[in-house]
Amino acid sequence: MRKVVVTGANGFIGSTLIRKMIDHHIQVIAIDMTFSPSKLPESEYIKKYSLSLSEIDKLRELLEKNDYDTFYHFAWRGVNGKEKADPSVQIENIDMTLNCAKLAYESGCKKFLCAGTIAEQAISSLDSLIKTNGGMMYGVAKHCTQLMLETYCKNVGLNYVWMQFSNIYGPQNKTGNLVSYTLEEILNNREATFGPALQIYDFIYIDDLINAVYRLGENETGADNYFIGSGSPKILKDYLYQIGTICGKSELIKIGLRPDDGIKYSAEMFDNSKLISDIGEYVSVTFEEGIKRTLDNF
Repeated sequence: MRKVVVTGANGFIGSTLIRKMIDHHIQVIAIDMTFSPSKLPESEYIKKYSLSLSEIDKLRELLEKNDYDTFYHFAWRGVNGKEKADPSVQIENIDMTLNCAKLAYESGCKKFLCAGTIAEQAISSLDSLIKTNGGMMYGVAKHCTQLMLETYCKNVGLNYVWMQFSNIYGPQNKTGNLVSYTLEEILNNREATFGPALQIYDFIYIDDLINAVYRLGENETGADNYFIGSGSPKILKDYLYQIGTICGKSELIKIGLRPDDGIKYSAEMFDNSKLISDIGEYVSVTFEEGIKRTLDNF
């Protein structure tokens, strides 16, 4: 990779990837709604542009002036809060993603890489549920995006990679996902409450995820859809109790106080063997070490 475009550049994942790009002297055009405050360092390798992806013509002008070969798309509204369950917001995300793919193709980018989520796998439980939560709408939208993106890219011949992320954690991640929620509660001496937490699950430390994401952009890949996880899934409650033990607050981890959400995962959903076969081993941080690093800068 020589030059890349990154949307969602000031987010947890985008900013971490860009710092790695800087280390490899890769030029980055960084797109986000705002860089105030900026999570990115000052560097000759970064050009920051604050704009909405609804302003697609402005982004088109930027790309026409540069020879960018790889396009990473992370921008997505409604990953937490009320917007997560808002279908209109999620439909806008689908449209935004397809517009970015079209722009990548029209601008001659050689590869388009897009962030998916393990929440997509929840749709396999949808027909057995009476009630759903916001996470289901989010997962359905991501799944629809993947299908439409695959259809478009195969139609026009654009090389693309759908990156289905496991549950990500690391320093300064305050997205409200399972690890950040748990740490936020127990570090403030509040109970962290969960359902039965008997389903198999997986977490991946941010640096390991970025290693995989970087290599998927850099390497030739034999597939267009990869799950990026730790490779060592286990029962969710075991992860949660481990967090409590590491923090010295295991008594604040309360399992079974919430109802079961009815979503079921299988071990096959967390299989990263195809990814390892194509890019090599990328995981170097154990869950225990990752939680300790997260605590150092939470």
